[in-house]
Amino acid sequence: MIRLKEDCFFNQGIKLHYLDSNPNNKDHVPLLICPGLSEPAENYVPLLSSLPTRRGIALSFRGRGKSDSPQKGYSLENHISDLESLVQHLGIKTFYLMGYSRGVSYALGYALQYPKCVKGLLLAEYPAEHKKMPEGWADEYLASYWGDAQGSSLLQTHVVKGIQKESKQIDFWGELDKIECPTIIMRGTEEESLLSDEEIARYRACLQSAPSYIEVFEGAGHTIKDSHHEKFVGVVEQFLNGIEARP
Repeated sequence: MIRLKEDCFFNQGIKLHYLDSNPNNKDHVPLLICPGLSEPAENYVPLLSSLPTRRGIALSFRGRGKSDSPQKGYSLENHISDLESLVQHLGIKTFYLMGYSRGVSYALGYALQYPKCVKGLLLAEYPAEHKKMPEGWADEYLASYWGDAQGSSLLQTHVVKGIQKESKQIDFWGELDKIECPTIIMRGTEEESLLSDEEIARYRACLQSAPSYIEVFEGAGHTIKDSHHEKFVGVVEQFLNGIEARP
């Protein structure tokens, strides 16, 4: 049975919410989770609950879940700042960092800026880039089934529009050789996956400075952590335990 704590902290006056499982566990390096574009921390309760021997922390970035939704401040730099503020609030020096979907760009941006803190990277279902959202994306998102039926309870209209307005195309491919911690890339095989075969090949070619692994989820689309939950948990555990087993 895990102990799940929820708490808040402030980053430049913005209140941010997070979930912290097994906060007193000192036996393993903790896992920090960067959720996808519209996801709150609560989406990762099933994963946190399936890692009973490890501390896990999931952040609701600004505009998501129970965190504040400021009128502006939705750039990549703002998201990296939220993550660093969480790290300072928790007082942890080293950790594993997971990024899921657009959270991959937040995780990569952080890992490149604070390389000594990150002992392992888990990147699921997204290429090594921070994508600029095209004109009209926000309106399309808000009008879609996901945006209307579920996203409206997760993201307010001004948040979606802010993400689009403040997004910039940032390419991390050329910087992947600076990643010196073990890295695993996880992807689905179905049409809904956001990672192509070509992008997987680029990850293989660019991650040259530390061990890297590719894990394929056959029959899965973009939602590998949900549709293939047991395998996803197993892959995460095996990767983290493998790092800790190294001399």
